Amino acid sequence: MKVATFFRVPSSQKRHTPLSVHRWFRILLLLPTLLLQSCLIEGEEEIWIEADGAGKIRIEYTIPTQMVKTMGNPDAYIRAIRDIDGREDGARITELSFEKVGKQSLFGGSSRFILETEFDDIQQFFELVKRNKDGFVSETGANADKLETILGDIDLEMNFSRLRAERSVSLEELLPEAVHKFPNALGQSNFSYIYHLPLPIEETNAHHISEDRKTVKWKFLLKDHVTKPLILRLETNTPLPWWFIAIITILALIVIWVLHRVIRGK
Repeated sequence: MKVATFFRVPSSQKRHTPLSVHRWFRILLLLPTLLLQSCLIEGEEEIWIEADGAGKIRIEYTIPTQMVKTMGNPDAYIRAIRDIDGREDGARITELSFEKVGKQSLFGGSSRFILETEFDDIQQFFELVKRNKDGFVSETGANADKLETILGDIDLEMNFSRLRAERSVSLEELLPEAVHKFPNALGQSNFSYIYHLPLPIEETNAHHISEDRKTVKWKFLLKDHVTKPLILRLETNTPLPWWFIAIITILALIVIWVLHRVIRGK
Protein backbone atom coordinates (compact mmCIF):
# COMPACT_ATOMS: atom_id res chain seq x y z
CA MET A 1 0.00 0.00 0.00
CA LYS A 2 2.87 2.37 0.78
CA VAL A 3 4.44 1.76 -2.66
CA ALA A 4 1.20 2.67 -4.38
CA THR A 5 1.00 5.85 -2.34
CA PHE A 6 4.58 6.78 -3.28
CA PHE A 7 3.79 6.81 -7.04
CA ARG A 8 0.55 8.73 -6.72
CA VAL A 9 0.53 11.89 -8.92
CA PRO A 10 -0.12 15.12 -6.99
CA SER A 11 -3.58 16.59 -7.49
CA SER A 12 -2.10 19.85 -8.89
CA GLN A 13 -0.33 17.95 -11.70
CA LYS A 14 -3.48 15.99 -12.46
CA ARG A 15 -5.30 19.25 -12.98
CA HIS A 16 -2.75 21.04 -15.21
CA THR A 17 -0.92 18.40 -17.24
CA PRO A 18 -3.88 17.24 -19.38
CA LEU A 19 -4.85 20.86 -20.12
CA SER A 20 -1.30 21.76 -21.14
CA VAL A 21 -1.00 18.76 -23.47
CA HIS A 22 -4.40 19.51 -24.98
CA ARG A 23 -3.41 23.14 -25.64
CA TRP A 24 -0.19 22.18 -27.41
CA PHE A 25 -2.00 19.51 -29.41
CA ARG A 26 -4.47 22.09 -30.70
CA ILE A 27 -1.62 24.43 -31.68
CA LEU A 28 0.11 21.63 -33.61
CA LEU A 29 -3.13 20.91 -35.47
CA LEU A 30 -3.53 24.60 -36.28
CA LEU A 31 -0.02 25.14 -37.69
CA PRO A 32 -0.60 23.33 -41.02
CA THR A 33 -3.72 25.42 -41.59
CA LEU A 34 -1.81 28.62 -40.92
CA LEU A 35 0.95 27.48 -43.26
CA LEU A 36 -1.56 26.72 -46.01
CA GLN A 37 -3.09 30.17 -45.66
CA SER A 38 0.29 31.89 -45.76
CA CYS A 39 1.35 30.00 -48.92
CA LEU A 40 -1.76 30.50 -51.04
CA ILE A 41 -0.60 31.67 -54.46
CA GLU A 42 -2.84 32.22 -57.46
CA GLY A 43 -2.10 33.61 -60.88
CA GLU A 44 -3.93 34.02 -64.15
CA GLU A 45 -2.71 35.37 -67.45
CA GLU A 46 -5.14 35.84 -70.32
CA ILE A 47 -4.14 37.00 -73.77
CA TRP A 48 -6.11 37.86 -76.88
CA ILE A 49 -4.30 37.90 -80.26
CA GLU A 50 -5.84 39.15 -83.50
CA ALA A 51 -4.89 38.04 -87.02
CA ASP A 52 -2.66 41.11 -87.50
CA GLY A 53 -0.75 40.47 -84.25
CA ALA A 54 -2.51 43.15 -82.20
CA GLY A 55 -4.30 42.26 -78.99
CA LYS A 56 -4.57 42.54 -75.23
CA ILE A 57 -3.09 40.85 -72.19
CA ARG A 58 -4.43 40.75 -68.62
CA ILE A 59 -2.29 39.54 -65.71
CA GLU A 60 -3.54 38.96 -62.15
CA TYR A 61 -1.39 37.44 -59.39
CA THR A 62 -2.28 37.01 -55.71
CA ILE A 63 0.67 36.07 -53.51
CA PRO A 64 1.46 36.16 -49.76
CA THR A 65 2.43 39.65 -48.59
CA GLN A 66 5.50 38.22 -46.86
CA MET A 67 6.70 36.83 -50.18
CA VAL A 68 6.08 40.18 -51.90
CA LYS A 69 8.61 41.79 -49.56
CA THR A 70 11.34 39.61 -51.03
CA MET A 71 10.44 40.67 -54.58
CA GLY A 72 10.82 44.46 -54.29
CA ASN A 73 8.74 47.53 -53.46
CA PRO A 74 5.17 47.35 -54.88
CA ASP A 75 4.94 51.16 -55.17
CA ALA A 76 8.18 51.15 -57.15
CA TYR A 77 6.68 48.49 -59.46
CA ILE A 78 3.79 50.80 -60.28
CA ARG A 79 6.06 53.81 -60.94
CA ALA A 80 8.44 51.80 -63.12
CA ILE A 81 5.63 50.31 -65.23
CA ARG A 82 4.06 53.75 -65.67
CA ASP A 83 7.43 55.11 -66.82
CA ILE A 84 7.77 52.33 -69.39
CA ASP A 85 4.24 53.02 -70.61
CA GLY A 86 5.08 56.70 -71.02
CA ARG A 87 8.19 56.24 -73.15
CA GLU A 88 7.32 53.16 -75.22
CA ASP A 89 5.08 53.08 -78.29
CA GLY A 90 2.99 50.13 -79.37
CA ALA A 91 1.45 49.32 -75.98
CA ARG A 92 -1.05 51.08 -73.67
CA ILE A 93 -1.87 50.27 -70.04
CA THR A 94 -5.61 50.11 -69.36
CA GLU A 95 -5.45 48.84 -65.74
CA LEU A 96 -2.67 48.71 -63.15
CA SER A 97 -2.67 48.08 -59.39
CA PHE A 98 -0.63 46.36 -56.66
CA GLU A 99 -2.54 46.30 -53.37
CA LYS A 100 -2.95 44.28 -50.19
CA VAL A 101 -6.11 42.19 -50.06
CA GLY A 102 -7.82 40.21 -47.33
CA LYS A 103 -6.93 40.15 -43.65
CA GLN A 104 -3.27 40.89 -42.93
CA SER A 105 -1.75 38.91 -40.04
CA LEU A 106 1.41 37.13 -38.93
CA PHE A 107 0.44 33.98 -40.84
CA GLY A 108 -1.87 35.34 -43.54
CA GLY A 109 -2.51 38.26 -45.83
CA SER A 110 -1.98 38.60 -49.55
CA SER A 111 -1.17 41.20 -52.17
CA ARG A 112 -2.73 41.30 -55.62
CA PHE A 113 -1.01 42.58 -58.75
CA ILE A 114 -3.16 43.43 -61.80
CA LEU A 115 -1.90 44.62 -65.17
CA GLU A 116 -3.96 44.96 -68.35
CA THR A 117 -2.31 46.20 -71.53
CA GLU A 118 -3.31 46.60 -75.16
CA PHE A 119 -0.60 46.15 -77.81
CA ASP A 120 -0.21 46.67 -81.56
CA ASP A 121 2.03 43.67 -82.19
CA ILE A 122 2.53 40.66 -79.92
CA GLN A 123 6.15 40.08 -80.92
CA GLN A 124 7.08 43.73 -80.40
CA PHE A 125 5.33 43.61 -77.02
CA PHE A 126 7.53 40.74 -75.80
CA GLU A 127 10.59 42.56 -77.16
CA LEU A 128 9.48 45.62 -75.18
CA VAL A 129 9.33 43.54 -71.99
CA LYS A 130 12.82 42.12 -72.55
CA ARG A 131 14.23 45.53 -73.48
CA ASN A 132 13.06 47.11 -70.21
CA LYS A 133 13.74 44.24 -67.81
CA ASP A 134 17.18 45.40 -66.59
CA GLY A 135 15.99 48.97 -66.02
CA PHE A 136 12.92 47.69 -64.18
CA VAL A 137 15.05 45.58 -61.84
CA SER A 138 17.39 48.51 -61.16
CA GLU A 139 14.55 50.96 -60.47
CA THR A 140 12.42 48.70 -58.26
CA GLY A 141 15.05 46.66 -56.45
CA ALA A 142 13.21 43.54 -57.61
CA ASN A 143 14.88 40.17 -57.30
CA ALA A 144 15.90 39.48 -60.91
CA ASP A 145 15.76 35.69 -60.49
CA LYS A 146 12.26 35.76 -59.01
CA LEU A 147 11.06 38.20 -61.66
CA GLU A 148 12.42 35.90 -64.35
CA THR A 149 10.58 33.04 -62.66
CA ILE A 150 7.19 34.69 -63.21
CA LEU A 151 7.92 35.64 -66.84
CA GLY A 152 9.53 32.33 -67.68
CA ASP A 153 11.33 31.54 -70.91
CA ILE A 154 9.15 32.49 -73.92
CA ASP A 155 9.78 31.43 -77.51
CA LEU A 156 7.30 33.01 -79.94
CA GLU A 157 7.12 32.90 -83.73
CA MET A 158 4.30 34.49 -85.73
CA ASN A 159 4.41 34.96 -89.50
CA PHE A 160 2.29 34.39 -92.61
CA SER A 161 2.64 30.62 -92.47
CA ARG A 162 2.12 29.79 -88.78
CA LEU A 163 1.97 30.80 -85.14
CA ARG A 164 4.11 28.84 -82.70
CA ALA A 165 4.68 29.49 -79.00
CA GLU A 166 6.45 27.66 -76.19
CA ARG A 167 6.80 28.87 -72.63
CA SER A 168 8.60 27.35 -69.65
CA VAL A 169 8.02 28.65 -66.11
CA SER A 170 10.15 27.31 -63.24
CA LEU A 171 9.04 28.13 -59.68
CA GLU A 172 12.10 26.99 -57.72
CA GLU A 173 13.53 30.48 -57.19
CA LEU A 174 10.14 31.95 -56.27
CA LEU A 175 8.92 29.52 -53.61
CA PRO A 176 10.22 29.62 -50.01
CA GLU A 177 12.50 26.86 -48.77
CA ALA A 178 9.77 25.60 -46.42
CA VAL A 179 7.52 24.91 -49.41
CA HIS A 180 10.26 22.86 -51.06
CA LYS A 181 10.18 20.60 -48.01
CA PHE A 182 6.36 20.55 -47.74
CA PRO A 183 4.85 21.04 -51.25
CA ASN A 184 1.36 20.14 -50.00
CA ALA A 185 1.40 23.39 -48.02
CA LEU A 186 0.52 25.06 -51.34
CA GLY A 187 -2.89 23.40 -51.23
CA GLN A 188 -4.96 24.44 -54.25
CA SER A 189 -2.59 27.24 -55.30
CA ASN A 190 -2.44 27.38 -59.08
CA PHE A 191 -1.32 29.30 -62.14
CA SER A 192 -3.57 29.39 -65.19
CA TYR A 193 -2.94 30.68 -68.71
CA ILE A 194 -5.63 31.38 -71.30
CA TYR A 195 -4.88 32.18 -74.95
CA HIS A 196 -7.49 33.41 -77.43
CA LEU A 197 -6.14 33.04 -80.96
CA PRO A 198 -7.42 34.16 -84.39
CA LEU A 199 -7.23 30.70 -85.94
CA PRO A 200 -7.65 27.07 -84.81
CA ILE A 201 -4.80 25.39 -82.97
CA GLU A 202 -3.24 22.36 -84.65
CA GLU A 203 -1.09 21.08 -81.78
CA THR A 204 -0.97 21.97 -78.08
CA ASN A 205 -0.45 20.46 -74.62
CA ALA A 206 -3.23 22.68 -73.15
CA HIS A 207 -5.54 21.15 -70.54
CA HIS A 208 -8.66 22.55 -72.20
CA ILE A 209 -9.43 23.38 -75.85
CA SER A 210 -12.59 25.15 -77.01
CA GLU A 211 -14.83 23.58 -79.67
CA ASP A 212 -13.57 25.96 -82.34
CA ARG A 213 -9.96 25.29 -81.16
CA LYS A 214 -9.27 29.03 -80.96
CA THR A 215 -9.14 29.24 -77.15
CA VAL A 216 -6.81 27.09 -75.05
CA LYS A 217 -6.28 26.98 -71.29
CA TRP A 218 -3.65 25.53 -68.97
CA LYS A 219 -4.17 25.20 -65.21
CA PHE A 220 -1.25 23.98 -63.08
CA LEU A 221 -1.41 23.01 -59.40
CA LEU A 222 1.76 24.53 -57.96
CA LYS A 223 2.31 21.73 -55.45
CA ASP A 224 2.96 19.45 -58.45
CA HIS A 225 5.50 21.87 -59.93
CA VAL A 226 7.74 22.92 -57.06
CA THR A 227 10.75 21.53 -58.92
CA LYS A 228 9.15 20.58 -62.26
CA PRO A 229 8.64 23.50 -64.69
CA LEU A 230 5.29 24.53 -66.15
CA ILE A 231 5.36 23.96 -69.91
CA LEU A 232 2.97 25.59 -72.40
CA ARG A 233 3.06 24.69 -76.09
CA LEU A 234 0.89 25.50 -79.07
CA GLU A 235 1.22 25.63 -82.83
CA THR A 236 -1.08 26.36 -85.74
CA ASN A 237 -0.73 26.55 -89.50
CA THR A 238 -1.91 30.07 -90.24
CA PRO A 239 -3.40 30.62 -93.72
CA LEU A 240 -2.47 33.78 -95.56
CA PRO A 241 -4.73 36.74 -94.64
CA TRP A 242 -7.27 37.95 -97.24
CA TRP A 243 -5.43 41.21 -97.88
CA PHE A 244 -2.19 39.38 -98.65
CA ILE A 245 -3.99 37.09 -101.09
CA ALA A 246 -5.66 40.14 -102.68
CA ILE A 247 -2.29 41.85 -103.19
CA ILE A 248 -0.80 38.72 -104.76
CA THR A 249 -3.82 38.41 -107.06
CA ILE A 250 -3.56 42.05 -108.17
CA LEU A 251 0.17 41.71 -108.81
CA ALA A 252 -0.47 38.56 -110.84
CA LEU A 253 -3.10 40.36 -112.95
CA ILE A 254 -0.68 43.24 -113.53
CA VAL A 255 2.04 40.82 -114.68
CA ILE A 256 -0.40 39.07 -117.03
CA TRP A 257 -1.55 42.44 -118.43
CA VAL A 258 2.04 43.58 -119.02
CA LEU A 259 2.98 40.30 -120.71
CA HIS A 260 -0.12 40.55 -122.89
CA ARG A 261 0.84 44.09 -123.99
CA VAL A 262 4.41 43.00 -124.70
CA ILE A 263 3.27 40.04 -126.78
CA ARG A 264 0.80 42.19 -128.73
CA GLY A 265 3.46 44.82 -129.28
CA LYS A 266 5.64 42.25 -131.01
